[in-house]
Amino acid sequence: MTYSEQLLDAIQAHRFSESQGLLKQALNHDDPEILASLAENLTDLGFTDLAKEVYRSLIGSFPQEDLFKVYLAEILLNDGEEDDGLSLLYNVKKSSDSYLESLLVQADYYQSEGLIETARAKMNEAKELAPDEDAITFGLAELDYMSELNEQALPLYQDLATRQSMFGEVNLNQRIFQTLAKLGRYEEAADFIKNHQEDLLDIDAKYQAGVIMLEAGQADSAIKFLDQVIEQSPDYVNAYPFLARAYQAKDDQEEVLYAAQTGLGYNELDEELYEMGAQAAMKLGKDDDAEDLLTRGLKVNADNASLRLLLSELYLKEGRYEDSLTLFKDLAEGEIEPLGHLNMARSYQGLEDFKQAQSEYLLAYPSLKDNPAFLRQMIDFGQASGQKDLTAELLKHYLDLVPDDQEMQALYQELA
Repeated sequence: MTYSEQLLDAIQAHRFSESQGLLKQALNHDDPEILASLAENLTDLGFTDLAKEVYRSLIGSFPQEDLFKVYLAEILLNDGEEDDGLSLLYNVKKSSDSYLESLLVQADYYQSEGLIETARAKMNEAKELAPDEDAITFGLAELDYMSELNEQALPLYQDLATRQSMFGEVNLNQRIFQTLAKLGRYEEAADFIKNHQEDLLDIDAKYQAGVIMLEAGQADSAIKFLDQVIEQSPDYVNAYPFLARAYQAKDDQEEVLYAAQTGLGYNELDEELYEMGAQAAMKLGKDDDAEDLLTRGLKVNADNASLRLLLSELYLKEGRYEDSLTLFKDLAEGEIEPLGHLNMARSYQGLEDFKQAQSEYLLAYPSLKDNPAFLRQMIDFGQASGQKDLTAELLKHYLDLVPDDQEMQALYQELA
């Protein structure tokens, strides 16, 4: 048994105190090929300090063998010794048989440091040296994918996928449909997914497939994939909003409400689920459920204007005008959106406080004046408050927008 083998056995048996002695014996007695294999094994096991000693010894014995310098540099970079590692790599000449390996290690390092353009320059140089090397094609594709250069990444992934479905741990077909989706080509991505469903092995791939199917307008397929995600991992919280949206697309309000309530059981901070669930509950006439969702959502974020408006709408529907006004009482005027002023106006109108109602309508008017539904509401106010001139002026503007409304035409003629 060589000393290198004895060293590896000692490490596997956790006899770490023997490692330095056995390493010294290995460096003194084992053949270079065995030492090279030892260094590789030590690196894989995480004993990089020992591996560095072996590579330094090999470099000392074979200074012309640049591959050992590349391997040592990779370890140094991973251990945070950037200056020494880069120095070794940049000293590998272009004429060296190991220059390509040096470029790949440099590219990997610069990518890890977020220097994507520098990494791409190294990979492009490597591509010129080895145009048919799949590892280089994949590296370039990943850099482009990370940089949102999806038009460049897509043909590279497609080329690789003609020869293999996986590269390392990366599913190439998954990358293809993700890239298509990033390009906004959702229908193509959806078709690709349907033709490669056997590649959707992990839960994240199924989730992404569900999202893409929803974006492609294929709600049933989206539900199928998202249900698989939730069945596999009920606490996969990101799936629930998309599942609720898919059921919204089918106008299946019971399932929207169920998806929202279930998702909130795993993530009570998801404001979107409170909103979608409450909307569904209101459409189903389940006002108690809607109120519960909205009040809980506002406890999560009291500044959520959408939830506040929905709860105000619910209170107005139930004639709870004071409760509606309470939602806005602590807000400065600049914090109230136009629809908030409208709901305050409707609340004051319901309380027959026409002066305050008119003030709120006028605050909402500049932003909502071209909204026929708003104008009809304000026309109703003008009639209720006995303001004939205001009603006529509003009717004239309304009929400019909706000239075929016979009912409003008749009212305008009556006031003229």
